[in-house]
Amino acid sequence: MIIDQILLVLIGIVDTVMVGRLGEAAVSGVSLVDSINVLITILLSSLTTGGAVVTSQYLGRRDTANASESAKHLIYASALFALALSLVMFFTRNALLHLIYGNLAPDVMQEAETYFFWTAFTYPFLALNTAGSALFRCMGNSRVGMWISLLVNVLNFAGDAFLIFGCQLGVAGAAIATLLSRFISGVVIIGLLYAQKKGMLSLRGIFRPQFSFGIIRSILKIAVPSGVEGAMFQFGKIALARLVTLFGTTAIAGNALGNIFMTIGNLPGVAVGNAMLVVVGQCLGAGDTGLAKAYTKKLVGWSYAIMIVFNSIIIASMPLIFRLFPMSQEALDYGRLFGTIFCTAAMVVWIPAYGLPNALRAAGDAAFTMWVAAFAMWLIRVGVAYLLAYAFGVGAVCVWISMVCEWAVRGACFTIRWASGASIRKKVI
Repeated sequence: MIIDQILLVLIGIVDTVMVGRLGEAAVSGVSLVDSINVLITILLSSLTTGGAVVTSQYLGRRDTANASESAKHLIYASALFALALSLVMFFTRNALLHLIYGNLAPDVMQEAETYFFWTAFTYPFLALNTAGSALFRCMGNSRVGMWISLLVNVLNFAGDAFLIFGCQLGVAGAAIATLLSRFISGVVIIGLLYAQKKGMLSLRGIFRPQFSFGIIRSILKIAVPSGVEGAMFQFGKIALARLVTLFGTTAIAGNALGNIFMTIGNLPGVAVGNAMLVVVGQCLGAGDTGLAKAYTKKLVGWSYAIMIVFNSIIIASMPLIFRLFPMSQEALDYGRLFGTIFCTAAMVVWIPAYGLPNALRAAGDAAFTMWVAAFAMWLIRVGVAYLLAYAFGVGAVCVWISMVCEWAVRGACFTIRWASGASIRKKVI
């Protein structure tokens, strides 16, 4: 699962590195659109989270019939929701960019509009890929998701090289390559799910939809709070991205580099958190709360160990990584500062803030994580950043300082909640 996460984010990193050779305006435009695309990804992942929890708990009960039905409902919901989001974003893309980011430099806005045009079509295929990988993880098979991610990377890298430089399509080439790779991977993973004859889940009959409102309600019980939480979080990040634009194109480019380090640095924690969602869900579905607590403690410990090693390597590798980006020294200095802040804090406070909540969601305590996340994002992360910027004259680094403050508050709240045992008493199915 860690390898899978590395391969997933490598797609965006490859795009950024390739686009980086087109100049700071291209990197900045892609980075701003990616802030919106991450919001879409979070919304789709919230459905995946709900479906994974419900499916895992049914599998923990050895109820394969209802587990299969919940798997089908997850695919239905993900595909329809993603299609709706794709249409909305496509028709409102330019107005949305101007509304969120205001008066950007014309060259940055042009690159952003071009990138957004093509990436809006990728959402339905991303949804199928995300749902399919989650369902294989529920069955204890994370290898399929890893191999699919490898396929996506190969296709995306080849597409980037051919379309950006061979066909001279620039930013549009990067977006089209992402679209084609996600289309192929989405079709392949759903095909693999449907084709398997032996397994805990079966998609037979998926083309003859029969909706169960009980299963939908169980999925939405987790998905809606998780979606609201994710949306509130990403809206906060977009508000912070807008704040960064006040400091100029160099700061935006440096912030994009910092986001790359952030994406890489939390990979082990995200992977272990996804495992925690399935493992704790199956334990609670089987009614074994003691085992759920024991596995949570063990997975949190592993997260700390891996995050410390991983982020130490990233800090040591920064000089080599910066050679991939032909940017100004000021932009690189920004990226080094932002990346160092993230990697250092990730070793200490990221796990309780973003890993442990998956144990709460697996237990059905998604509403609590939603309220804590919304409070921490808007009152701490956004509030502290704007306070530092406007009241104390702190530059673009204010966004990264406030991020660490938010992690500390989130982590404290989730640790206290899990230790109290209140989450264990929740019921999903």
